[in-house]
Amino acid sequence: MVVRQYKAEGPVTKILLPIVALDDAVGLILFAVSFGVAKALMDGHLDIISVVVEPVLEVVLSIALGAVMGFLFSFFERFFHSRSKRLAMSVTFVFLTVAISMLQFEIGGVHIAFSSLLVCMMLGTVFCNVCDFSEELMDRIDRWTAPLFVLFFVISGAELELSIFKDATIVLIGVVYIVFRCLGKYFGASSSSKLMKCDPSIVKYLGITLFPQAGVALGMAIKAQTIGEEGVIVANIVLFSVLVYELVGPYLTKISLTKAGEIQPEGKISARDMAKKS
Repeated sequence: MVVRQYKAEGPVTKILLPIVALDDAVGLILFAVSFGVAKALMDGHLDIISVVVEPVLEVVLSIALGAVMGFLFSFFERFFHSRSKRLAMSVTFVFLTVAISMLQFEIGGVHIAFSSLLVCMMLGTVFCNVCDFSEELMDRIDRWTAPLFVLFFVISGAELELSIFKDATIVLIGVVYIVFRCLGKYFGASSSSKLMKCDPSIVKYLGITLFPQAGVALGMAIKAQTIGEEGVIVANIVLFSVLVYELVGPYLTKISLTKAGEIQPEGKISARDMAKKS
């Protein structure tokens, strides 16, 4: 969103966008596995099927379902040419994919479920890499997604229970999480970009641009609430951290991209200067 708002362009921006997507994908996979294990522990079913088989199956089947829906999405979009019909088809496939991903059933004593977040991400990944006019369609969709983002943030923020932070232990956990996540992002991005001999601006600024946390993290936090009281605590810590990150993260990202020379400094142009240029 920051990159789009300020029309940033350069080596840091070029590597930032795919890294953010990859970061979300890996995060969703780890969350799906961890969520399955945590749910098994909470339910008291400590066996190889519930702790290992079911979480791995959830990840694999979610990726497979998202890939299938992505190919179907790309196939059916080719039969429509007007903007309104293609937009309607896009919304339809998103809702249909979410609805299918909510199905749960058992086969031979093994509980089968899907991660709706991972399924939808795979849907978008396949569609944007298979469909030759996906960039044009995504650009049109981006124009009306702002109200959805606002609604998503409002609903997510409504879940934040400030009373939970009366407990000093939870506050400490939240602070440690925020600090060490930032340290991990900065030094992880810096050391890996040094190892790959990237541009000096990437080594210096990439980690800072990864500080903001919202979207996918909020989705995972809301899902974490379903496992019980411990899940509510986890969700509130994440929601609190998102509040902190979103207050300072986008600003730090803007500063980093500006210092990297990928965002032009804002300034006022007088009518006299405009006349001189003309």
